Amino acid sequence: MGLTLFWSFKKNNIWDYRKNMRFKIKVRNIYGKITLLSAFMLLLVSSGWSQDLTSSPYSRFGIGDIFTKNYGRGQAMGGLGIGLHSDRDLNVINPASLAKMDSIAFLFEVGILDKFTRFSTSDQSSIANNIGFSYLAMGFPVTKWWSASLGILPYSGVEYSIADTDFNPLIGNIESYFNGDGGVSQFFISQSVSPIKHISLGVNFSYLFGPINHSKSLIFPSDSLFFSTHARNSSIIGDIHLSYGVQADIPLNDNYFLTLGGIFENQSNLHTESRKLVYNTGQGIVDTLLYSIDEQSSIILPMAWGTGFTFGKKNKFTVGFDYTQQNWSNAEFVGQKDSLANSRDFILGMEYIPDAFSPIRYSKRVRYRAGLRYSKSYLQLKGSQLQEFGINFGVGLPVSMDRFPRKHSINLSAEFGKRGTVNNGLISEFYGLLSVQLNLHDIWFYKPKYD
Repeated sequence: MGLTLFWSFKKNNIWDYRKNMRFKIKVRNIYGKITLLSAFMLLLVSSGWSQDLTSSPYSRFGIGDIFTKNYGRGQAMGGLGIGLHSDRDLNVINPASLAKMDSIAFLFEVGILDKFTRFSTSDQSSIANNIGFSYLAMGFPVTKWWSASLGILPYSGVEYSIADTDFNPLIGNIESYFNGDGGVSQFFISQSVSPIKHISLGVNFSYLFGPINHSKSLIFPSDSLFFSTHARNSSIIGDIHLSYGVQADIPLNDNYFLTLGGIFENQSNLHTESRKLVYNTGQGIVDTLLYSIDEQSSIILPMAWGTGFTFGKKNKFTVGFDYTQQNWSNAEFVGQKDSLANSRDFILGMEYIPDAFSPIRYSKRVRYRAGLRYSKSYLQLKGSQLQEFGINFGVGLPVSMDRFPRKHSINLSAEFGKRGTVNNGLISEFYGLLSVQLNLHDIWFYKPKYD
C-alpha cells in the first residue's frame, strides 16, 4: 500500500514536471516568435523613419554627417569593433565577428541616442538637441559554421539652416538662406563563415537609400525692382554597397585571448536620381527658370579599410585598438567634388568585469567600459582638416529574466567630445551623447531531455 501510494505520488509529480516543462518550452517558443515578429515590425517602421540625429552646419558637405556605427558593446568602448567578437553581443562593424555567435542563439538589439551640441563661432553660440534611432539588428545561426544578421541603421544625416544679411545702400537688406535636410539609411544583411578553426570571414551586403536636399535663397526687399531667386537640389539615393571582414584568433594559455581583425569596403557608384529647381519670385510673380531630372547620376562612395586587435582574459577584461581610413578625396557627388579629404580614425577601448559569475553581488557582474577616439574627419575647409576627439564611458547591465540560460542586457553609454575650431571663421562643436541599447538573447533549436 505504502509503495503504491509512493509510486502514484512520484508518477504524478513526474507528470506535473513534464507538463510544466512543456508549458515553459511553449512559452519560450512563443517568446522567440514574438521577438522575431517585433523585430521585423520595428525594422519596417524604422525604414520609413526620418532621421534627426544632426543639426550641424557641416552636414552641408558631402552626403552629410557620417554617423559612427553605434552598437551596444562597442559604443562605450570608443566605437571599437574590428577585432572584437562575442557570443552575446552583435558587432555591426566587422561581419566576420558573427562566426563567434552561439550556434543555438538568437540575438536582437535596438538602440536610441540623444545628442546635445553647442555650436560656437568667435562671437556667438547656439544649442541643439537631437534624439533618434541609432540601430536595430538581429543575429541568428544558419548552421554550426554559418551565421547571419540583418538590420538597419542611419548612415549619414543632413540638417542645417544658415541665414545671412548684407546691407546695400541702393537696395537695402539682402538676405541669404541656406537649408538642408534628409540623409542616408543603411539596410544590411551580413553573413559569416568559419572555414578553418580560429579563422572567420564575413561579408556585408548593404542597401543605402534616402533623399538629400539642399536649397538656397537670395531675398531682395519687396519694394525693390529685383526678383528673389530660389534654388533647390535633391538627390535620391538607392544602391548596393559591399564590405568585407576577417578575424583571426591566436590561441593563448589560461583563458587569455588575442584577436586580429580587418575590414575593407569597395568603392561604390551609388545610383542617384538628381532633381534641380530654380525659380524667381517678386511682385506677385513666380517664374520657373529651370527644372530638370537626371535619373542616371551617381555618387561615388570611396574605398575604406581598417585593422584592429583585442587582447584580454575571457569573462574578465578586454582591451583593443582600431585604425580606419577612407579615401574621401576620391569621392564625387553628382559629378562634382566637395571640400573633402581622406579621413582617419584611431580608437582605443577597454572592458572590465569584476566577477562575471558572482552569485551575490550584482555590481560585480556589471561590465564596465571606456574608450577614446581621435579622428581626422573627411571635411577640409579653409585650408584645414577638421579634427574630432571623443571620450566614452558605459556599462553593460545584465538582466536575468528566468533560470533559462539567456543573456539579456541593457547597455548604457555616454560620449563627450569636440569637433572643429573657431579659427578662420569656422565653427566649433562641443557635444554630449547618451545612448541606450537593449540586447535580447533567445535560444533556438533547443531540445529538452528527461531522465
